[in-house]
Amino acid sequence: MPTPRTLALVGMALGAVAAAALAVLILLEVVDPLAAVILGGLPYALAALALVVVSLRRVDGKALRIDTRVKKQEATLVRVETLLRKMDERLSSVAAVAKDRTGRSEDLQAVLSSLGEDRVNATLGLREIDGRVDALRRELDRLAELPDRLDAVRDDLSGQIRQTYRQLEAYVDLRSLISPRAPLPELRGWAASPDALRCLIEDVCARRPKLVVECGSGSSSVWLGYVMEHFGGGRVVCLEHDERYLELSRSLVAAHGLTHVVEIRHAPLRTWEEGGESWQWYDREALRDLDEIGLLHVDGPPAATGPQARYPAVPLLLPHCSADVRIFLDDASRDDERAVVARWRREHSLELTRREAEKGLAILTIANP
Repeated sequence: MPTPRTLALVGMALGAVAAAALAVLILLEVVDPLAAVILGGLPYALAALALVVVSLRRVDGKALRIDTRVKKQEATLVRVETLLRKMDERLSSVAAVAKDRTGRSEDLQAVLSSLGEDRVNATLGLREIDGRVDALRRELDRLAELPDRLDAVRDDLSGQIRQTYRQLEAYVDLRSLISPRAPLPELRGWAASPDALRCLIEDVCARRPKLVVECGSGSSSVWLGYVMEHFGGGRVVCLEHDERYLELSRSLVAAHGLTHVVEIRHAPLRTWEEGGESWQWYDREALRDLDEIGLLHVDGPPAATGPQARYPAVPLLLPHCSADVRIFLDDASRDDERAVVARWRREHSLELTRREAEKGLAILTIANP
C-alpha cells in the first residue's frame, strides 16, 4: 500500500497536470471556466480522499498490529504470570520441604545430642563400673593374698610370742641372781635385752673378771654392778659421751647403791683416724688407767655417729685387755655390726661365737697362737 506522502505527491502531480490541461482548454474556450475549476479541484479532492483512506487504513493497521502485539504481550504476561505462580508454588513447596527438613534436622540434632549425652553418661557409667570392677578385683586379689598374710602374721606373732617367752625366761633367771635395792631399770628397746644380758652375766659368773668395761651405759650397768658386787673384788667402768645419759646413769647407779662398784665415766666423742679413715669415738684419755679388761661390752657409740661407729673399740681397747678377754658386741644382727665383726677378725685374729639373742650377739675371743 502506497504511503500518504506518495499519494499526496501523486495527487499534486495529477492536479497540476489537470490544471494545466484545463487552462489550455479554457484558453481554447473548449471548457467553461467554472466547470474547469470544478474539474481541476476534483483530482485534488480524490487525492485527499485517497490520502484520508490510506491514512485511516494505515492507522487501523497500526492499531491492529499494536493490538496484536498487545495481545501477544498479554498472552506472554499470562504465561509469565502462570510460570511465576508455578514457581511460587514450587518455592512454597520447597520452603515447606526445607522447613520440614529443618525441623527434622533439629529433631535429629536433638536426638543426636540426646544420644551423645546418653553415650557420655553410658561411657561414664561404664568407667564407673570398670572402676568398681577393678576395685573388686583388687579386693579379691587382697582376699586371695589374705591366707598368706594371715600365715605371715601368724608366723610373726608366733615368733614374737617365742621371743617374749625367751626374754621372760632370761629375765627370771637374771632376777633370781640379785636382790635389788631399788626398782630395776627397764630392759629391751634401747637397753640390752634380757637374753643378751644373761650371756654377759653368765660369763661374769663363770670367769669372774676383775674389770668389766662397757662402751655405753644404762640398764646393763646396774645389772653388771650387782653381779660384780656379789662376787666381790671387781669393778665396772662405763664410757658415756652424752652428758644427759651420763647424769641419768650416775643417778641410777647411785639409787641402787652401786657407786663403789660401777663408775660412769665421761668420755666425749673425739675424732680418731687410722689408715686414711676417721671415726667419732670416746676420748682416749678415758682409757688411760684401764688395764687387764676381762670383759668388754661394746654397745656404743650410736650408729648415727657414722658408718661402722663401733669399729675403734677393738683397735683401741684390745691392748688394755687380758689374754682371756671376752668381747661382747650387741646389735650384731645389723649389717654395720656384721661388717665390723668381719673386720675385727681379719685384722686382729679373733675367734667368733654367735649367740641367739633378740638383737643379735657376737662373742669374740683372742685366738690361741
